Amino acid sequence: MIGRILSGLLLCLGSLFLLTGYTDNQKKAEINVMGHNQSEIFHSKTIGDYNISLYYPNSMAPKQGWPVIYLLDGNSFFTDIVEFIEQHDMQLIVVAIDYPDTTRRELDFLPNPPVIIPEILSNGKENVFKNYGGADNFLQFLQTELKPHIEQQFTIDRDRQIIFGHSLGAIFVLHSLFTQPDSFSHYIASSPSIWFNDRYIMQEANDFISHSQNSPLIHPVQLYLSVGALEESLTGKEVFSSETEKQLRAQHLKNRRMVNNVDDLAKLLYAANIHGLTLNHLVYPQQTHQTVGILILEDRLSRLLN
Repeated sequence: MIGRILSGLLLCLGSLFLLTGYTDNQKKAEINVMGHNQSEIFHSKTIGDYNISLYYPNSMAPKQGWPVIYLLDGNSFFTDIVEFIEQHDMQLIVVAIDYPDTTRRELDFLPNPPVIIPEILSNGKENVFKNYGGADNFLQFLQTELKPHIEQQFTIDRDRQIIFGHSLGAIFVLHSLFTQPDSFSHYIASSPSIWFNDRYIMQEANDFISHSQNSPLIHPVQLYLSVGALEESLTGKEVFSSETEKQLRAQHLKNRRMVNNVDDLAKLLYAANIHGLTLNHLVYPQQTHQTVGILILEDRLSRLLN
């Protein structure tokens, strides 16, 4: 009788071990399993802790493996996109990346230009990020720590590895494509902050184009470059304390050229006609910087998976 009880206990523990994928090499990940969802604090060897929210299908993986999407600013999108996925019976793994306490998104998402050029705000003040330039280290973390951790737990379709970023996160998505294009197969850049450092990402785009002409892409990639149509102007629904505040806000939106900058980047990449790069450029009507992100994400997943 005691032997049966011990055997049953060992079987339960073994099942938990298989479910979490928790091995000796993964003891730095503190995992809490919740059905289809799994949350963990992932301790990077080099750049700090991350809050990882994971969603996965409750079924056997297809022969080619599961498609996977990595969400930057994951806490902002995870709940809504999981609800959308379940409503539409989509089969994919979602890896949402965020921070357990103080955000480091500016450091992680922004590249490291050789010269910093401050943004001049509409009130004449300089906008300078205190922490920036860690994009290469963050990409290294994704490639050598987080992705292998996910791949130890699930069979992944290497031809459908997607990364999504919005605003500063979209700058990281573009930086990843322009510097290490084989990192992912699909890049979704939602309302990228191209204004950063006097459009430094355009320089990286030109370098990418030059390199691609001499050394073609090893694997085909797709870039989804999107923005809300109302990101350069006031919507009429804002509330301001004064006419001066309203004018300053309107000028700020105009100065950042969110829509026009995305259009400029799309034209540059279309003209380059890079073999192996498929570009989709979309402007979403009646959408602002705050509303467009989740719509872009849902739209792109629907098109990718259906």
